[in-house]
Amino acid sequence: MRKLSKRQKKAIEDWFNANWKGDGSVYSIDQMPESDSEKILKMNDHETFWQNADRFIGELALEKMYGSC
Repeated sequence: MRKLSKRQKKAIEDWFNANWKGDGSVYSIDQMPESDSEKILKMNDHETFWQNADRFIGELALEKMYGSC
């Protein structure tokens, strides 16, 4: 299974940080404008991109809410 690239993670993290307004404000890649998510997908297109992006966003949210574990 392929994973998100460093470039993809950086782009998602930048978007996440710009849109984080507190608990529950950002929870899915589906909240990102479609044009942005398509650009990130094209950086490293793979079959599990959407699931991996959602998992990464979930981890970022947990880190914001509860700090580093």
